[in-house]
Amino acid sequence: MKIFLIGYRCTGKTTIGKMIARRLNFNFIDTDHLIEKHLGLTILEIIEKQGWGKFRQIEKQILLDTKNNINTIISTGGGIIIDRDNQQFIKKNGVCIWLYADIQTIIARLNYDNKTLSLRPALTNKDLVEETNEIVKKRIPLYKTTSHIKIDTSFNTPEEIVNIIDRRLKNVRQ
Repeated sequence: MKIFLIGYRCTGKTTIGKMIARRLNFNFIDTDHLIEKHLGLTILEIIEKQGWGKFRQIEKQILLDTKNNINTIISTGGGIIIDRDNQQFIKKNGVCIWLYADIQTIIARLNYDNKTLSLRPALTNKDLVEETNEIVKKRIPLYKTTSHIKIDTSFNTPEEIVNIIDRRLKNVRQ
């Protein structure tokens, strides 16, 4: 079994991914981390030096490289679903869980997370609230059509979310 975690920034993909991987005794992959390791640059540096197009190209290749992985949780970058091929790959090659949160929760987490300024490049030239509202609204239909399971991470603890995922996966595996 392979499980893809999709969702916007700060919805818990990495945190939850690591926890569910431990619970299931699966491997854990973070596609953004693999991209950084592959190029020896942070995501922000990649975007600044090579642009979003190059980043998306590398992101797609990293995703395709997971084809033969088994018993793996794959935490993806928030925009991976922009590419239709990526959507189809994810949907066909594993169980896809969409982690989402309300806008206020995402903004609070982005402001609280010290990685936001240094590692998360702006997606538009708008302020954080405007950008988040705009991008989330654009991506919701893509997340919906790609995912098999949808989980709100706004109000539950990571442990509670892992329990929810574990219960839902048991239904999928039967």
